[in-house]
Amino acid sequence: MTESGTAPRLGALRATYGARRPPWTGYVVGGVLLFGGGTPLLVALLVGGAGPLPVLAFSIGYAGYAWMLVDRVKLARRGKGARLDLHERGAVVTLGGGNVHTFDWDTVRVHQDVLHSRKNGTTVSSHVYTLIGTDGVACTIGDSRRTSSSRYAGVVTHVKGAEFAEPDQWGPAVVRAVGEAQLGRVLEEAANGRRLEFNAIALGLHGVEHEERTLPWGRVSELRLVNGRFHVKEEGRRSLAMDVPVSAIPNFPVFHTVAKRLHEATRRP
Repeated sequence: MTESGTAPRLGALRATYGARRPPWTGYVVGGVLLFGGGTPLLVALLVGGAGPLPVLAFSIGYAGYAWMLVDRVKLARRGKGARLDLHERGAVVTLGGGNVHTFDWDTVRVHQDVLHSRKNGTTVSSHVYTLIGTDGVACTIGDSRRTSSSRYAGVVTHVKGAEFAEPDQWGPAVVRAVGEAQLGRVLEEAANGRRLEFNAIALGLHGVEHEERTLPWGRVSELRLVNGRFHVKEEGRRSLAMDVPVSAIPNFPVFHTVAKRLHEATRRP
């Protein structure tokens, strides 16, 4: 158990999620077709004097299959014995190797990276969440095929967890629990004039800051959420004043609520 697993008691257990099992059927069938059918064909082509191109093509195919197979094996190892427990006051992430990381709802920073796409006429969602504890341990759980490009502040150690089943349930549950635990305190801090840092962007009574630029609330015309990005528009300008990926902003629902409240406060008559 790491230091992040020594947090106070987290209260009653609300839900438990196990690791998603890798889909092996497609890889087995692909391997049979590639090696069982492809190899004899390659031999026949070589005997027939087809030249080096078939060898190159099949070599690429073999290498690609081997890479995907190794990736599936790694995923299976990360998922062996892994578990996500959601409690009343926090979450416990158990890794495949047995290490345990505990995060309190009232102190954790959660970066969410959710993508929606259309595939064969249906909407497919990909979920990646990174939980960062007060000790600097960051644990990324969710879709192992994706890696967020966002940089996280205050991270000492970054570990990769498993792909847990039903991310459309535990993901929103984590975000909702963090909002319930932290929003009231953060709103009070904002009202008291404290500058609030959210990794790539900061909020205050006087305006919003990003990349060494401060835009007063009185000059902000609109705050928008578009395709996983947070947009800030400035009065009198068509171009965006600020464009920040949601994945770069920890506890985004808390941030968004506070930003809207501060912005609305300056526009009241």
